Amino acid sequence: MRVIWNLFINVAAPVGIFYGLRAGGVGQWWALTLGAVPPAVVAVWGLARKRRVDALGAFTLAVLLLSVGVSFVTGSPRLLLAKDGWLTAAGGVWVLATLARTPFYLQAIRALTAGAIRERADAAWRDSAQFRHTMRVATAIWGVGLVLDAIVRVVLAYTLPVDRVPLVSGLQYVVVFLGLELGSQIYVRRTGKDAFKEETA
Repeated sequence: MRVIWNLFINVAAPVGIFYGLRAGGVGQWWALTLGAVPPAVVAVWGLARKRRVDALGAFTLAVLLLSVGVSFVTGSPRLLLAKDGWLTAAGGVWVLATLARTPFYLQAIRALTAGAIRERADAAWRDSAQFRHTMRVATAIWGVGLVLDAIVRVVLAYTLPVDRVPLVSGLQYVVVFLGLELGSQIYVRRTGKDAFKEETA
């Protein structure tokens, strides 16, 4: 459910708003700016709900506001398109930074599980070197994948016709997400499953 919600807010809503406004004769800059409203509102709401400012959330919101502000001065819709790449890069760098302490992939397991399963994951992290290695490699898959995705997004933002970029970017988001999810899942099942069982039996 969370995945569907994220896809709707970050992909479907901005793309739908952009092409709906363009069909109504709205300029590229305004269509892109208004399309960025749903993700921005959700980001602000998330920070307010947590009642604390985490580094990634604050950086994401700052990039959104800075991109819109600079684009407003320059009038460049391509700068607004490129912000998706910078945000993705920020996410990828943050994921890689978690390798120094608690890997992102383990954080995701903890967030999506509860009770005995979470306790078993914590025990495997504490007792199994193989499991720790698996969590770090799975995290690296996501981090490196997001950084590479970001580079492609910035290149496309400045090379493709502006009206094509939102659709291509949206499809790219889905393909990359599914690819990273499947790739990391396959790796974890092949290398970490036995360690998880052994250390938590």
